[in-house]
Amino acid sequence: MSNKSSGTYIIDEDYNVINLNQTIKEMYPSLQIGKKCYQCLMGLNEPCPPCPVANHIQGPQTYMDPIRKIYENVDAVEVDLNNGKTGHALVMSTVGDSETIAAKLPRTKDELQKLLEQQYFDTLTDGYTRKGFIREAEHVFARSNQADYAMILFDIHNFKAINDIFGIEGGDQVLKFVFQSLKESWLNPVVSARIESDWFLFLVKQSDIKEDKLNDLVNMVWSKDSRAVHLHLRCGIYHVEDDQASVSRMVEWTILAKQSADLDKYGSIARFNAAMREKYIDQAEILSGFADSLLHEHFKVYYQPIIQAGSGKLCGAEALVRWQHPSRGFIVPDHFIPALEASGLITQLDLYVLKHVYAFQKEQLEKHIPIVPVSVNLSRQDFYNQSFMNEIFNLAQESSLTEGKINYEVTETAVAVLRENCAYLLQQLRKTGAKVLLDDFGSGYSSLGMIGDYAFDIVKIDKSFVDQIETKPNVRAVIDAAINMCHTIGMKTVAEGVENKTQLDFLKEHGCDYIQGYYYSRPLPQDAFLAYLQKSEIANAETVNTDLNRSSYDLDNLLDLVDHSGQFIQVCHPEDYSMVYANAMTRDISGHPDLPYQGAKCYQYMLGLDAPCGHCPMKLMGDETEKMVEVDDGSHVFSLKARYTTWNGRKVFMEYGHDITETKADERRYADQMRSILEHIPEGQGVFHMDLTADKWLSSGGNAKNARDIQNVKDVNTLIRQIGSFVPTSEGQKLFFDTFSRQAQMQAYAVNKRQIVLETESYYDDRSIRWSRITVHLIDNPNNNHVESILYGVDISKEKTHIEELQQERQQAIMEKKILQDRIDETWKLYAQADRDRRYDLLTCLNSRLDLYDFMKQEKQNAKSLVNAVMFLDVDDFKSINDTYGHACGDECLKAIGKAVSSFGAAHDIVFYRYGGEEIVGLCHIKKESVYDLARSLLDAIQSLTIHLSSGKDITVTASIGYTAKSADIIDMIQQADKAMYEAKKHGKNQTACLD
Repeated sequence: MSNKSSGTYIIDEDYNVINLNQTIKEMYPSLQIGKKCYQCLMGLNEPCPPCPVANHIQGPQTYMDPIRKIYENVDAVEVDLNNGKTGHALVMSTVGDSETIAAKLPRTKDELQKLLEQQYFDTLTDGYTRKGFIREAEHVFARSNQADYAMILFDIHNFKAINDIFGIEGGDQVLKFVFQSLKESWLNPVVSARIESDWFLFLVKQSDIKEDKLNDLVNMVWSKDSRAVHLHLRCGIYHVEDDQASVSRMVEWTILAKQSADLDKYGSIARFNAAMREKYIDQAEILSGFADSLLHEHFKVYYQPIIQAGSGKLCGAEALVRWQHPSRGFIVPDHFIPALEASGLITQLDLYVLKHVYAFQKEQLEKHIPIVPVSVNLSRQDFYNQSFMNEIFNLAQESSLTEGKINYEVTETAVAVLRENCAYLLQQLRKTGAKVLLDDFGSGYSSLGMIGDYAFDIVKIDKSFVDQIETKPNVRAVIDAAINMCHTIGMKTVAEGVENKTQLDFLKEHGCDYIQGYYYSRPLPQDAFLAYLQKSEIANAETVNTDLNRSSYDLDNLLDLVDHSGQFIQVCHPEDYSMVYANAMTRDISGHPDLPYQGAKCYQYMLGLDAPCGHCPMKLMGDETEKMVEVDDGSHVFSLKARYTTWNGRKVFMEYGHDITETKADERRYADQMRSILEHIPEGQGVFHMDLTADKWLSSGGNAKNARDIQNVKDVNTLIRQIGSFVPTSEGQKLFFDTFSRQAQMQAYAVNKRQIVLETESYYDDRSIRWSRITVHLIDNPNNNHVESILYGVDISKEKTHIEELQQERQQAIMEKKILQDRIDETWKLYAQADRDRRYDLLTCLNSRLDLYDFMKQEKQNAKSLVNAVMFLDVDDFKSINDTYGHACGDECLKAIGKAVSSFGAAHDIVFYRYGGEEIVGLCHIKKESVYDLARSLLDAIQSLTIHLSSGKDITVTASIGYTAKSADIIDMIQQADKAMYEAKKHGKNQTACLD
């Protein structure tokens, strides 16, 4: 597969290109940093009509690239820019080869219209997208009472597990099944959409909602290969009210209801209510006050002491943040942190805290006050913000603090999301001299394997574990095992949330290194912590004592039970098949994951059988205690690691592994493909087999002696050059290498080509020169996921007489494609021109009335109107100008007035639209108090205008303006300004009036 990255460029909110990679430079050389993307690429003065950013399209979509004449997948992803604003990264990759592309080009107006409207339709389900849903719902509400309707949003619980088990293709089948089932259900939806991965949104009539059947609707059974998979859905309902909320806002409220589902308070079905609305508004208020509070330092850094367990001495602190809001008072972190994370603002707060901690430590150092290490929390968004990471390195480089005085805490969730990048990022943090702490261990991702995968310095055991020390023996055993495991691999442990002596004694007895919690101290404001620091005895650095008298733990057993490994895991007693443990993935494929499994017979719980199944892995063990086995149950094949071990002193049988049904099928396809290729190669030809991914020659064979002589070649390109040496001319040898080099083959594979063909002259064993057809087949090897190729030649000397005819046919085909492409290009140009003409008045060069209606429609969706006032301008006695000088001169007059009005609007933040005839509407974003002065200035500018007519005569004109600054819907404001304009005309020419 190709190692070349996708083409990517980043734009800010004004479409300025601020970054791009090498691939996109090669794809579009005209793209330049600092310029508008639509100007660089298309020479337009506004965003391209199908632009995914301008049209708010989420997720990858396929477009026809009018520059390179090919189809491409384009994904517009929101990114946080260094200035705190939001931009977009546009990621592009080519779809298919030229033949596939030609087949997909639109040939009719209907096909073109469907292509242009693709933003409104979901290609997987054939339902609407989020944008399509909003458009269709608006149409429904325009012709009926919206209070008769409700919006219902469903998602699939633990859909990620379905993708892990059945793959993306199986996951897509589930999505189509659920969507179709809901669409065809008794809900009888009016509009049906898939707005995100597994989010299904429906507009239904409230009279069609049957309360007693909703619970049945959120539980479905999907069948695949005779296996029944139980699907549990969550549902959020918003009953549409007869108010002024936009459809987009209604969708947000439906989403909020769905997110409340599965909480104890609501169950799997939640309806939007006043409490949710208040939460929504509350979060919006929090976000609106964030920037001001950050600027005025309303956020306060608190420090919670960390105590050395053995000595009781102070050894460190964790920096925490509290918000002292100027009007809302003290806001707890649980209230504002989730809102900041959801909005992407959390990185700004993390940087604020980090700088305050550096300043605090530096101040104590300069005053010669003893300091202790302080750890600062990082969110996962911080790692995606290069500017923030640079700040970490710059602060460390500029600081006089010794190593380890500023440390960093990362959560399990962040590590799980970062995946393969995690080790590198943690290593970069360590380069600053900091220690890295794994925070909230045990709170979400079953992290025993995580500890082994990444080199943390300290592991913080989550408060949720500590709280259960006194009541749950199993939790005590897990804590003991975790401490022991950390010590075994050289890590220390901190227990969070310790509040009483019983918890403390248990943790000390089992070797926990450090204690944090209310037992010793609450989080303290800076001055209080400084006083605590000055009166405390400071601990010295210590080593971990792992030579403790505690039970022996089988660390292999612990690591085998890690859920996030993506494997099926099951443990049972061999003598009676009773189950001891089954992870979430195993329970999911049973079909009833919510039923308790402990003590159940594995064959009953998993398969519904009355006796052990014939393919039970225990029957394949023989005398071995550990073995890799393959189990075929008739419909699926599993690759399992099975072994006998002990669990709480009792013998158990443990099995874990993957579903390899598809892999086995791939292996059969690979063997069949190899056999098919080799069977169709004529005798007397040479055959070469190579591994492109490993850059490795595999074999040479066939009846041709010159092929059999090429053996033990060091790499693919060397092999291609040796084969190409049989081409008689240097030009032909170069063409041969350019066609079949490793890079050329990998590029062909990247665009989904599986065969490369070249016709060339070549030497044969008898030293004759004949025409040959050299063919390369590109194939996937499922055993190692490598790309391989088979190269061979066929004697086509007898076919040479047909070459001219073939070339003529090929040229004809190329010409037909070019004609088709020219037609499509012309269609696109006509579309772009029609869209521009629709939005602009060609005579006055002002925005058109249609564009005004588009703006008013968009304005309805905004929470707060941006228009503060409206002007309505009419040229005085314009009819007499037309009657006196003719309509052509009247048009010249309107053109001159339009130019003057446009310049005036650009200078004073007013957007003018030609409303009809000589009437012009202006939407003002200025302060309301300034409207009168600006109206008078505009009239003076028009009166002072000398208009040179083509007839040679110069004339002047006047106009009258009515205006309103009274807030209302824009259409109402226009009507009010229109009335005021007629009032102005009653007082003569060149007059203004306001009826507010």
